[in-house]
Amino acid sequence: MIFKAFSRYYISVLIILFSLAVLSCKIQSSDLTFEVKNFNSLSNFTSEKDTLEINFNLNNAIKEGVALPNANDNKEYFQISFQVQNNSKSDKQLYYKVFYQNETYKFPEFADSSYNPKANENFYGSWLNANTGFHVSKPIPSDGDYHEIIDSLQILGNPRNEKKYLGGKPQNALITDSEMKRVVKRIYDAPEWLEQVKKKAQKNHLDLPAQLKLDAKWVINSERGKGALNNRWKRNPRVGAYSFLLVIGEKKDLDSIPLHYQDITVKDSLSDSYKNPYAFFLDKKTLENLPNLQVIKSSRIVKAKMKLDFSKGVYVNPTKFEDSANFNNTSELTGFSDKRFNDAHVEQFVHHINRNFKLTNIPMAYDVVNGDYTQQQYTDNTNKYEESKLKNEYVRVSDSPGKTVGFDKKENAIFISNPGFETDSVLKKEHVGIKTRHGLTYGKFTAKIKFPEMISDDYVWNGLTCAFWLIYQEGKWNQRSDCESGYIPKSRFKGGRTTTNHYSEIDIEIVKTSKYWTQSSYGGIKDFPKDNALNDNVMVTCTNWDLACSDPEKFNQGVKPRIYKEDTFQVHRWDKYYKALTSKLEYPQKLTLGKPFYYEIEWKPTEIIWRLGASKDSMKVIGYMNNLNTKIPDNQMIMVVTQEFHDAEWWPTAPFDQNNIPFPLKDITGYIYEMEVE
Repeated sequence: MIFKAFSRYYISVLIILFSLAVLSCKIQSSDLTFEVKNFNSLSNFTSEKDTLEINFNLNNAIKEGVALPNANDNKEYFQISFQVQNNSKSDKQLYYKVFYQNETYKFPEFADSSYNPKANENFYGSWLNANTGFHVSKPIPSDGDYHEIIDSLQILGNPRNEKKYLGGKPQNALITDSEMKRVVKRIYDAPEWLEQVKKKAQKNHLDLPAQLKLDAKWVINSERGKGALNNRWKRNPRVGAYSFLLVIGEKKDLDSIPLHYQDITVKDSLSDSYKNPYAFFLDKKTLENLPNLQVIKSSRIVKAKMKLDFSKGVYVNPTKFEDSANFNNTSELTGFSDKRFNDAHVEQFVHHINRNFKLTNIPMAYDVVNGDYTQQQYTDNTNKYEESKLKNEYVRVSDSPGKTVGFDKKENAIFISNPGFETDSVLKKEHVGIKTRHGLTYGKFTAKIKFPEMISDDYVWNGLTCAFWLIYQEGKWNQRSDCESGYIPKSRFKGGRTTTNHYSEIDIEIVKTSKYWTQSSYGGIKDFPKDNALNDNVMVTCTNWDLACSDPEKFNQGVKPRIYKEDTFQVHRWDKYYKALTSKLEYPQKLTLGKPFYYEIEWKPTEIIWRLGASKDSMKVIGYMNNLNTKIPDNQMIMVVTQEFHDAEWWPTAPFDQNNIPFPLKDITGYIYEMEVE
């Protein structure tokens, strides 16, 4: 009896507690002065899936930056809708704001339960007019019904209206003769300035008129860049998935929200930095302090990618070429017309020519690969010529824009071609390449490329380096994040470290060299690994130019193994001053060169993964680095595809010397079929 009474007692207590809990939920619910449901961040897009896949709108992107949604879909905005029920006794206006954030390429908002300052640089935004705070609804009747609120937003570049991304109106680089003459006269009229130009001309081995024109071009471009226009292209949206966050409350709730979360263009006055609104509004403390504020994350997301259209041609920047250049090879699809400037997704890449570095090349031309150049021929021709007979010639770029780069309608691809020369009186080696025109920060950068073969049947290299790489966009606005230990600028050998720098580069290079490094890289051990590299294999190298920033916890020097999943990569840096970290992977030439092949650089905030493969769905990881052993870049970069004649000293274990490789007899042509970022 006692047990039964005891049981009935506790059952009664449990029933009472359960009833109180249910009643408590009802009281809490009824205490809310409004309720929200059916938040749809993409209400003007119908889809059975919650993920909307979409391409960037690149129309006029060279001037205004990339945009979402794509106007080609006849939708310029994402329509936002949600329904609100007013639970109070009188009509009520509500204050609301919708934020978006890139979720694929971001730093977490919290680290060890605290705010993560790196989240400041995530790509987030809100209304098109960024300094607009919360929007105000029309008075919502207290009638027990749900009333729909509709608004809209776009995902555009520089969503915080940061001043460093303001500037002049982007325009075609073509410079008129009158502009040039006006600036040259300014230099002549300023004796100190003229003296500086004379010294520069001497250093660069140029005559004064040539150096004057180079400096005048720089001045004109610099002055064109000045202004207060929002250059959204300088901080383009990122590819990947975007989430949407609705924050809604009453006027009294806003009084408790710091201004820098209401207006994302405002910095936190205490830290003098921007603060990520996602971190604030998703923080439990915020919701506890503002119980009537409602924060809802939409179930629908946008997944964006950038796909380039090569049929829009190739833009040629005339200021990158000498005045003596022959522009007769430009055409409707390859040139510097305003239409090409506005429409083209790629541009001819013009290498910087170091006139202080010259080859002392054997004076002959030969089709090394297709002519089956032998090792015996290489040796005989190396010993055949006296030093006085060698041709002193630096590697050049084309003096005829559009001749070595363009759109091939038959191949439906961009071609790049190192020209061959059949006459001994011409003999040149020329770099060639293209670059994309819309910069991005982070992404999976993929290109389908048919690079030419570079090794003869007798394993002799033709001197070419084929590369797919990323490089920073030029401009003071495009700085990397600070390095406490200091960057060594690309132009310096040692010392002179700087906290800030703009230079960033991530490479895939295909070269002919050994799969091993020199003895010093292995700590000077006697039995260091080596091979003669006389085979049909090429080296696919993966490099991150971190400018010797030693901030990473396991900053890499010498040869160190780095593990990624089931693969181990030997990652190398010559010494603590060397500005790049590299790994090499031996790969059969026949499996990659001479046929269309996919190359990929996946660049994330904390790691870089390199891949290649015959198809996008079956790519092999060929390199890996993370922020523990190298400084990962975080500024905006573009894609580049090049075929270059590198100095063999850059790869000291190479079996062949560039000076002893003949000049090309026939054109060496590669094709780029696809380029995209996701």
